[in-house]
Amino acid sequence: MSDVNAVVQAAVGGQAVTQVYEGERLFDLVVRFLPEFRQDVDAIGNILVSAPDGARIPLKQVASITTQTGAFIIYRENNERYIPIKFSVRDRDLQSTEEEAQALLSKEVTLPERYRMEWAGQYDQLKEEQKRLAKVVPISLVIILFLLYTTFDSIKNALLVLSTVPFPLVGGGVLSLVATHTNFSISAAVGVISTLGVAILGGVLLISRIEDFRRTGLTLREAVQKGADVQMRPILMATLGAAIGLLPAALATGIGSQAQKPLALVVVGGMLTAAVLILVVLPVLYEIVHRRSATNGGEKGDDRAATTLLPVDDRPDGAAIGNGSDPVG
Repeated sequence: MSDVNAVVQAAVGGQAVTQVYEGERLFDLVVRFLPEFRQDVDAIGNILVSAPDGARIPLKQVASITTQTGAFIIYRENNERYIPIKFSVRDRDLQSTEEEAQALLSKEVTLPERYRMEWAGQYDQLKEEQKRLAKVVPISLVIILFLLYTTFDSIKNALLVLSTVPFPLVGGGVLSLVATHTNFSISAAVGVISTLGVAILGGVLLISRIEDFRRTGLTLREAVQKGADVQMRPILMATLGAAIGLLPAALATGIGSQAQKPLALVVVGGMLTAAVLILVVLPVLYEIVHRRSATNGGEKGDDRAATTLLPVDDRPDGAAIGNGSDPVG
């Protein structure tokens, strides 16, 4: 049997007999029968095989030769054969397509004994990335909250900065994808994470400037208004710069745009809404939170405590009365 296989391999598939050099590259020199001696069943059946006694007999006398359809490559993995079946997804998201295909095949297809079906490819990568993001994003937010607390020395201001996180999600994660009929993917998720960093940066800039103005003696309302006015240009530069930079990728339709377009759409849409919401919503939230905390602390109207000095009375110690009750030296 091995002799017959060797003859068929050399005659039909080819046999490497030596090696040749072309410059610095090395190639096998393969010889096999001419096409007219191996192109059909009859021609292959007439290939001569050497018998042990030296006789030459046709291959069709020692083998059954038939035409069948089969794989021209045998794939193996973990010492097992497998047959790959590939398909691409168009005009819908990968996850729902794969889950629907799995449900249909499990219901309608019965595999023979010792056969099994495994799903691989981008769907596996999607599941792995979703698990990774479910761990990385909460940990990142906790670390950011800690860093913000150390920056402002105030949990209220740290939480106010984190309140900017939903701002890019409004335009990036929802509106831009819905408006362009783009399915959510790992690329879009990476774009959302990218916009969060810029949104948090804008919140830090705004609240830091408001705190600086309040320390100079401005009232809460004045500090909020002036801080938003002064920081408008830096925040717009940061957000619009990122949006304009990825605008060509968001409008691309060529080869490879399927991978980069969701990320670009999320960033462009998220930056546009984040810029407006940071400058409009965040100052209002800051004033509401700090005015409420000031009111709960016993102050009304303004968060800064005012001390009114009354004229010095005729007492011998020359003490003055502040706020009608507290002595002030």
